[in-house]
Formats: sequence, structure tokens, C-alpha cells
Amino acid sequence: MRSVPGRLFLVSILLGLVGCASIGAPTAEERTALAASGNAIVLLRVQCTIEDRQPYEPFRHVVGDDNISLGLGSFETGGEPERLASRFLSPQSRNDGWTFLVLAPGTYYLAFYPPRRTDVFTYARGIKDAPRWRIDVPPDARIAYVGTMRLSGASDRLLFGGSILRSIRADEMSVANEEELARALVKAQLPGAGELRTVLMKLQEGPTILHAPLPAR
Repeated sequence: MRSVPGRLFLVSILLGLVGCASIGAPTAEERTALAASGNAIVLLRVQCTIEDRQPYEPFRHVVGDDNISLGLGSFETGGEPERLASRFLSPQSRNDGWTFLVLAPGTYYLAFYPPRRTDVFTYARGIKDAPRWRIDVPPDARIAYVGTMRLSGASDRLLFGGSILRSIRADEMSVANEEELARALVKAQLPGAGELRTVLMKLQEGPTILHAPLPAR
């Protein structure tokens, strides 16, 4: 088992990596490799509002720490979410709140984090309490849509104009089904990727269920 200082050092490295976001759909060669590995492209959308129901773009900032970010818990992490670097199919899909993951079939837990407004250690401790949302990637899925996460929160005004999200209201989080929008995105950005499967994420309310990733098809 890692020591506490060792774990915090690892967290600081992971948080630093979040500053790098990747934009671009997987190439044909990458999709072929995905199919051979049994992994799936997992799409989800994030929508957010702040005070007075004003819309807020979740991924608008250049620096990853200034955006809403995701954590992923898996069999390897014991279900404990670890913060991810965001990936986007295109600049427009990023503006519209779409992001994606590449995952093996199995059960995972997502967490949604506000922008970092404190030092990395305080932030790392705070995000441990974020609600977790279970997603199940089917074994026969090439591309899956797990829903649109709708968030609201409080914001701070920035010195040179605009706002930045300060916190997420956990009791106002909800999941919407925008399957038709997801299908349109796949048609435009991932032609030939296969049939879209919709498996909406659900709030974790019971024990954490962990499954080892399934072997390649």
C-alpha cells in the first residue's frame, strides 16, 4: 500500500496531467484497434447553469483546471474515482459539452468535479466526497451513450469578465436522455463506428460493485 505522502504525490501528478485536453475523433486505425481490443467509445454530455439559470460552458477554458472535470473509478482503483484528462471529438462538440472515454466492457463510477479554486491537496481531499454515478458498458458495444449530466452551481466573477464555477450542487444533479443528439454526433463525427447503445448512468446508492474488465472479443 502506498504511503499517504506517496498517494498525495500521485494525485498531484494526475491533477497536473488534466491540464492537457485532447481534441479529435479516433482515426480509422484507432477504431480498428478499439474493435480488436473489445473496448468501446463512451459518449456523455455535460450541461451546467449558474445563478439565475444562466448557461455555463463546462469546458470553455484553455487550462483544464478551470473546467468541470471527470473522475473515473474502476476495478483497478477499487471504485475510487481518479481525475481524468478530458477528450473531445471536435471543437464544436467541446463547446456543446460533449466528451468521451474509451473503456473496456464492465462497471465504472463517474464523478464530476468543479474547477480547482484551491491548492491541489485541498482540492484532492474535497473531491473524494463527490457523488458517484454508475455506468455499465455492455460487452457487445462499440459505441455507447451514458446520458447528459445536468448540473447547477455557484460561480465567482473573474477579474477580466466572465464567471468561473465555484461549486456543484450535488442535490440538483440529474441525468437526461438526449439519444437523438448523441446519434447525430456519432453520424457527423464517427461515421461507421457501429450501432449506438444507450445505457444511462445512475446515481450510486448501494454498495460499490466491481467487475474485472472482460477479455477482448
